[in-house]
Amino acid sequence: MARFVDQYKKRHTFYDRDLKALRRKFEKEKYELEHGLYGDCSDITVSEWFEEFLKLYKVGKVKETTLYRMKQTFSPCEKNVLGSIKLKDIKAVHIQELINKLHASGYSYGTLNLLKSLLGEMFKRAMGNGYMLRNPCDSVVLPKKVKYEPRYLAGWEQEMFLDAAKNYYHYDIFCANLSFGVRIGEALGLKWEDVDFEKKTIHIQRTLHYGKLEEDDNCHFFFTSPKTETSDRIIPLLPETEAVLKRVRKRQLTNRMYYASRWKQEEPFVNLVFTTQQGAPVRYGDVNRTIKQAVVKANLQEEQLAKLEDREPHFLKEFSPHCFRHTFVTRCKMNGIDYETIQLYVGHNDKKMTAYYDHNEPEMDVARLSKVSFLNVV
Repeated sequence: MARFVDQYKKRHTFYDRDLKALRRKFEKEKYELEHGLYGDCSDITVSEWFEEFLKLYKVGKVKETTLYRMKQTFSPCEKNVLGSIKLKDIKAVHIQELINKLHASGYSYGTLNLLKSLLGEMFKRAMGNGYMLRNPCDSVVLPKKVKYEPRYLAGWEQEMFLDAAKNYYHYDIFCANLSFGVRIGEALGLKWEDVDFEKKTIHIQRTLHYGKLEEDDNCHFFFTSPKTETSDRIIPLLPETEAVLKRVRKRQLTNRMYYASRWKQEEPFVNLVFTTQQGAPVRYGDVNRTIKQAVVKANLQEEQLAKLEDREPHFLKEFSPHCFRHTFVTRCKMNGIDYETIQLYVGHNDKKMTAYYDHNEPEMDVARLSKVSFLNVV
């Protein structure tokens, strides 16, 4: 048995059959307490520290949508034993077991990476406060990453898609996003006062969301500021975008007259550029579903056409609204627009992110290669 009394007059007693193990345990606990480690939070659990971590370092400093996503990311810890383990007792093996379990149940690499990053930041702050000696996430290994190929529309795919989508209500949203490359939430949050047809500019200054901010909340629309500081920007109103927006405005005025009293808009969602037929904001999920419907229609049309022309069909693969943004950046680069210009237009923080969105591959100069002899070298 080993025993000591700490500065708070609290007695600490240890037992072990092995004298050396007992001595190590005794010295470790005494050292940690004498150096302020764990302080008066020796019994705080991982879940309790997560709540404290949010209050200290996140609330009021990040968007509410970010807070909600962090809570969703952490939720597997609360549903498993990890959340109830004391902060001072947490080890890499506990986190590794949870990561392996979640991976086996179908969680993606991206989700697991977010969880590890969140826990890593939590434990780093805990170390700074003297609640932990080391960060257990440093020894956690993620499953092998499945390489994700960002999607963009080749010329024939874009033409095929727009032809199939032209009779859908969200067609103008597709055209607008292809012509000015903003994020879908930025497009859906656009108001008419943001569009200056005289000065030929668009002010991107908000993002529209539809979802929850708390677990027990109902889904609803809400605005946030754009994704990053550089995302709040004034961009040129390009001719194709101007034509689309004028078409949208004309149709919107027709709908207002046709639906009359059924046309309703409530603060703060008034004067939106893109609305439903009765004036309500447009949900991202509805736009995404329309894309899927148009892709199915396009492939059915292509299948019939291929039979008539006695050839193999060229099918469209599914994609999300963000694909329009990738396509815009790629089209710009294919037409010789420099990265610095594209970066300012699409609101990226740095040129590397803009380059990531560019899927333009240099064409092979077959004619020049054919003139080279690789065997008869002089």
